Amino acid sequence: MGSIGQAPIDTAIASHHLSSRGAQNYLYRDIWGPRQKYMGDPWSPNNPNGTVILRLAENSLMHDEIAEFINAQAKVHPLNHLTYSTGPRGSRRLRNTAASFLTEEFHSRDVITADNIFITPGVASAIDALAWAICNDGEGILIPQPLYNGFHFDMLNRSNARIVGVTYEGIEGYKGLEDLFSPGVNRRALESALRRAESEGILVRAVLVSNPHNPLGRCYPPETLKEFASFCGKHGLHFISDEIYAQSVFPNPAIPIPVPFISTLSFDLRDIIDPNLIHILYGASKDFCANGLRLGFICTNNEGIIGAMSSISMFSWSPHLLQDVWAAILEDRQWMRGFMLKKTNLMAENHTIATSFFRLRGICYFEMNAGLFIWIDLRHLLLSKSVQSGYDYSALRVTSPDASIYKQREMRIADICMENGVMIAPGNVYMPEEFGWFRITFTVGKAALVEGLERFWRALGDIEMERRDWE
Repeated sequence: MGSIGQAPIDTAIASHHLSSRGAQNYLYRDIWGPRQKYMGDPWSPNNPNGTVILRLAENSLMHDEIAEFINAQAKVHPLNHLTYSTGPRGSRRLRNTAASFLTEEFHSRDVITADNIFITPGVASAIDALAWAICNDGEGILIPQPLYNGFHFDMLNRSNARIVGVTYEGIEGYKGLEDLFSPGVNRRALESALRRAESEGILVRAVLVSNPHNPLGRCYPPETLKEFASFCGKHGLHFISDEIYAQSVFPNPAIPIPVPFISTLSFDLRDIIDPNLIHILYGASKDFCANGLRLGFICTNNEGIIGAMSSISMFSWSPHLLQDVWAAILEDRQWMRGFMLKKTNLMAENHTIATSFFRLRGICYFEMNAGLFIWIDLRHLLLSKSVQSGYDYSALRVTSPDASIYKQREMRIADICMENGVMIAPGNVYMPEEFGWFRITFTVGKAALVEGLERFWRALGDIEMERRDWE
């Protein structure tokens, strides 16, 4: 079992009569159980002692609007909704509508059909199903760092695939976060990561990217997306593009010439990669402010992938009633465009509130214009107060001899925030290459955002006091 140790697993097996994998997941892979206490007691004006949750990738700015639409559409049709209907691959209506949606809204170069669409209960389930279909136990998927922490659970918990992080430290042309979107830097980083995996005996089967990026909140330029595809084609790997934030892009005046969202579907990649190796992921959670619907889909040309996922889809079958509710949303393009426009404006307003707060207090952050969160820089808080201005952050690299100390300090900052009633995400869960970064969600209601930021500022005061013990 590696560094986690076999003894606790053996104890769990004996105490709870679990399988080895059940015991391992119980001890080390259950993220939702520990969170439910705080998630079940969120702050609101009517619950002032609740927790302000600025950690989860949720957009609650349009909850009322999406709820109103769903309430008007949720009509049960017995033949479609109270039978097995077309089965676990997805309702006929949603698959047809999703195909049309991708063809038109994502500007697909080729016409997408219902045969290319496989419905899943959320994109997490889509990644799990894909990993199960393409990876044997212990095989790897390359993902650029930093990366969405949920990928660990999506790929590992059932499929036992593993993440091979694409690191950039020491790669020619890499100097900072902006360079993570460079085509040349990514080409060199991918080759380096693949060689490292091979040297460690890991067979790599795919490359997975988030476009727009999570947690950095930027879109990849077309040249970089083509580099990912070319790399996969060269090495016979699957190319998986997670595009769940495709319509969560908004204007940020600090990025005067932003890279727009461009779907991998829009490119002609036939000369550089087998079309059967390209898979696009999308879902209702982020762009439609509906995490709880648990709806997503995979778009692929690969009949074998669809057949393999279909074989296990009975275990992850979204109700056709909910599928047809999302289909109704996607079909009503006029309503949907009005919804997206209003959402974009609200996101821009909240982003201004958060970034103005940070700038006023001297808190640095990475400029973003896509997604639901801001990547903030608190690296200075991990260093002792005796270190003067102009400090060298090289000590905070995850490869440094004192990495465990700085990781512990980063987690302590998150704990102090929690003690002050606000949840933020410590950066180490996203596999960055240095400690001291945190992800903060800004797409909660305005009152909750303001309250959460004030609590965060109070927590920083407590952290400054505690730093005296870090000398």
